[in-house]
Amino acid sequence: MKTSLLRGLAGLAILALGVFVMNGLIGLKTPPPVKPRPANARLVKVQPASPDTLTPRVSIEGRVQALNRMTVLSEVNGMVPVGGKEFREGVRFAAGEAMLRVDDSELRATLVSQRSQWLQLLAGSLADVQVDFPERADVWRTYVQGLNVEAPLPALPEPATDRERLYLTSRGIVSGFHGIRASEERLDKFTLRAPFEGVVTNALVEPGSMVRAGQPLGVLVGTGTFEVKSAVHARHLALLAPGNDVTLAQEDGRVVATGRLSRISGNVDPATQSASVYCTVTAAEGMTLRDGRFLSGTVEGAAQTGVVELPEALLEGPNDDQVFLVQGDKLVLHPVTVVHRDADRVLVAGLQAGMPLLAEPVSGAYEGMLVEVLNR
Repeated sequence: MKTSLLRGLAGLAILALGVFVMNGLIGLKTPPPVKPRPANARLVKVQPASPDTLTPRVSIEGRVQALNRMTVLSEVNGMVPVGGKEFREGVRFAAGEAMLRVDDSELRATLVSQRSQWLQLLAGSLADVQVDFPERADVWRTYVQGLNVEAPLPALPEPATDRERLYLTSRGIVSGFHGIRASEERLDKFTLRAPFEGVVTNALVEPGSMVRAGQPLGVLVGTGTFEVKSAVHARHLALLAPGNDVTLAQEDGRVVATGRLSRISGNVDPATQSASVYCTVTAAEGMTLRDGRFLSGTVEGAAQTGVVELPEALLEGPNDDQVFLVQGDKLVLHPVTVVHRDADRVLVAGLQAGMPLLAEPVSGAYEGMLVEVLNR
């Protein structure tokens, strides 16, 4: 028993001595030097800043609407005769051309009768004129001889004296003349003429049908000048003013229309924070505009001095008001002021000529990042 205990203690002592000796030998060994892992520089492209005077472009889109548009109404009763150039959808009319005629035969016959009666009254007064106003007799005789009951009345000769004017009034000549003129004006309403060059987009009456006074007959849309209404964010309004150039293009990029910004709404929609702008445009050479077509384009704003155009992706910082510059072999942040932002391009101020800007965004970029310029 005693011998076994002594052997165990001796084994433990030998083991402890071996551990002590091993630790001593390890402590005598010099550790190898630790070399820091070299950092890999990112390859980047730079471009020198070139501040210039640039024109911001504000994107717009909207439907083309004819600037001239009218609902054709009838002011008289009657039947639309058959024949001639008919008032139908798709038919074009020049300015001043007769679009639609209402049968006026009854009123025309009545008007001829009125002229005949008035001519009889005037001719019967010539003898009195010869006696009371001998110096004016030739004037009135010439006027009567030139009258035609089938044609509109010419203007009355201007009375030379108040006495002559009272004479004409007392005989009913002046009142009869204006009564006939009123009938002639009404006769003109039986022919509806186009106030502008346009095309019929909706016809509500057929040839041979009866129309009533106040009845809508169709819609005439102008073909010369058009207007496009678009919504522009409030932040762009300071750059716009009536008279700015407007360009509209179709899906393939070809310019369809050009024009001017004509007016800007005086209020901002509280829901969208945008205001309506109205652009007056005409078709570009070789192109055709039609009412209702949807187009997109740009409005050129007020020119900005000392700005640089950059891709929006190059903006950094929580407020997108910084850009990366390359100084030596590292990236540094530089503050800028965004003057205009549209689509994927921005105009920024605060850069000096020649500053080395990143030409394209670098993923994971940070201030102090080691870089190597690729296009230096």
